Amino acid sequence: MMENNKMEGKMKEETAQKKVKLPVVIFILASIAFVVPSIIYLVQNKSVYRFSWVWTYLFRLPTTSNERMVNAVIFFSLITILFLAYILIAKKHKQIFKSKKQIFILIAIVSVLFAVIIPYTSTDVYSYIANGWSAAHYGENPYYVSTGEIVDSTGQNEPMFNKVANCWRYETVVYGPLWTAICTILSWLSFGNIDVALIIFKLANLIVHLINCVLVYKITRKKLFLILYGLNPFILFEALSNVHNDIFIILFILLAIYFTIRKKNLFLAVAFVALATAIKYLAILILPFIIIYYVREKNAKQRIIYCIICGIEYIAIIALFYAFYMKDLSVFAGLFMQQGKYNRSIFYILYEYLETGTVQIIQTVCLGIFALGYAYVCIRLLLQKEIKFYQVIKKYNVILLIFTFILITNFNAWYIMWLFPTMFWLKSKSQETILALSYSSQIANFASFALWSEEAWLGIPYLVIMLVGAGIIKLLNTKVERN
Repeated sequence: MMENNKMEGKMKEETAQKKVKLPVVIFILASIAFVVPSIIYLVQNKSVYRFSWVWTYLFRLPTTSNERMVNAVIFFSLITILFLAYILIAKKHKQIFKSKKQIFILIAIVSVLFAVIIPYTSTDVYSYIANGWSAAHYGENPYYVSTGEIVDSTGQNEPMFNKVANCWRYETVVYGPLWTAICTILSWLSFGNIDVALIIFKLANLIVHLINCVLVYKITRKKLFLILYGLNPFILFEALSNVHNDIFIILFILLAIYFTIRKKNLFLAVAFVALATAIKYLAILILPFIIIYYVREKNAKQRIIYCIICGIEYIAIIALFYAFYMKDLSVFAGLFMQQGKYNRSIFYILYEYLETGTVQIIQTVCLGIFALGYAYVCIRLLLQKEIKFYQVIKKYNVILLIFTFILITNFNAWYIMWLFPTMFWLKSKSQETILALSYSSQIANFASFALWSEEAWLGIPYLVIMLVGAGIIKLLNTKVERN
């Protein structure tokens, strides 16, 4: 009788274990479902060279509106399944994982799967490759000469340039000098082979993503936060599948935070913020908050001295990188180029109904108000005697949200990555909002897939769908919490 009870108890325990681990199985299977078409395509075609970037699950160009809708529904379904499994894994992580090693193993497996997926909702990585190759092979300065100009002047069919999106073909580099240097090195290693170049860029992002996971755990010392970052389908998709360079910004900001709160080394922290800014200028927004937190226990005179020294250090590092490419002030043109594009933002509506000059004036006024508000917040914090890190980060995140969703005139889904390095010090509701936005930014893409169009007006329904999607995932998350 006792043996039967033991057997029955053991069976119940095994059944419970299987139920607990079911979200992990679903997550892996959904990830495999995403990667299979890429593997099939590569086996059949042996190259990404002729691959069309617009997403299609079967990697065959749809010819009817029904086929386009089917593609959109498949994508929507897979992303939704991934996120639901992701939420369940986060909720039940204490029962699922016995150690952080198991979490890292799962992250590594899933990350490799996503790294295999061919980029199919963004062509940015091919611009990275082309600009790097123009410097590495042709010896041109990508801040002054576009890839289209090189092709026109040489008259050659350059495979490393042919996958650049038409909107960027005759544009010079819009990123900072550190990213241009990284692209030059990675493209040089490819020896002019587009497939090898893509593999190298993907490997670089994969390594950075895994380093970021280690940093998140070292900084927060919480398994939950490791899962929230490392297994987030949005991060996996945009950083590893689409190979966006924002993953490097996350790396340097995490390093800056690590050296601020764990190693108490302000000058290294400032150096890492400078490196992040040398990729994309938005990283400068966190600099005052890093300095303010570090000098919180200093007197007024010491605070001012630290601010001056750190400012000099920051400018010197940025100037050093720009020195390699600078001929004149037009090297900074890329900093303002994106703000001249109107899509997926409130400015698009103004752009449609007002004259361009009027929109630019409104844009300048908004930036001015933002700058004044930003300065006011920084000064208030600098004068505050006692302050916690979460208080500093809370202020920074409000500013970052305003900058990302209101001031940027050409919003892209992967910009939400900027919110991740500091989300761990926010309240749970704010964390949920960021995760919901990461989901909704992905499902919003289905409008483009279904309509098979890149028209600027799609930016408005894109934003609406993103907000609705964020509400849906928050509602589902609430229901999971109650159950």
